[in-house]
Amino acid sequence: VWVHSDDKLEGAETMLGRYRQNPALPEYHEKAGYAEEHRQQKKREHEQFQKKVYDRNRILLWQNMTGLLSGALMAACVTIFILRFFDRGDSIFQALSIERYGDGLPPAERLPEILRGEIWRLFTPMLLHFGLLHLFFNMLWLKDLGTAIEKRYSSLTLAMLILAIASTSNLAQYLVGGPAFGGMSGVIYGLFGYIWMQGKYNPSSGFHLDRQVVIMMIAWFFLCLFGLLGPIANTAHGVGLLSGMTIGYVSALISTRL
Repeated sequence: VWVHSDDKLEGAETMLGRYRQNPALPEYHEKAGYAEEHRQQKKREHEQFQKKVYDRNRILLWQNMTGLLSGALMAACVTIFILRFFDRGDSIFQALSIERYGDGLPPAERLPEILRGEIWRLFTPMLLHFGLLHLFFNMLWLKDLGTAIEKRYSSLTLAMLILAIASTSNLAQYLVGGPAFGGMSGVIYGLFGYIWMQGKYNPSSGFHLDRQVVIMMIAWFFLCLFGLLGPIANTAHGVGLLSGMTIGYVSALISTRL
């Protein structure tokens, strides 16, 4: 018998005494059935909630199955990385970069291929990687952050986020540093920023990023920014992060006010 207040103690003792004298009374069986139904309902609600929560441990330890779109993008990045070893003319890079380059002559206009209808070039630089570690760490974070969004919302939501973040971060990097760049890092920082803002301003989102994860990502950002890790597309990182944070913050405000 659970007593919430001392002033209920006497009544609880009386009820317990009655039950001990005659536990077969119908009223006790009816309430027992109600209590069991209530416990099962709470258990189901807790299980559903746990499916939507992606805390630091689940993200960093890969304890969740890979999302469909996240897995497809990972496979595409790995395949393109391998194929480039056999592509002497680097035609794959030229086909997926935001703009063809390398002839030594400046283009007559900015983004000529995109202006002629090759819109995919705004997004496809994210599929290009220039080293094994570059590929590995991007795929690690894509798997965890992308899957978290897919499981909480949908693959379509993740696709829209990636397209928005990739296009803005790639375009900004091109305008600042030209077409010689690639990688998923700008998108990764955007997904990180989105989840960060959702977890901070929309508790019902089910997202949570431990403070140590936030510090690690921001510290890595500044290590890249100051050139301590070699040539990095820092503009893509920064614009990707700001894009994801903006989308996450605005959508969190909308969700909490509906």
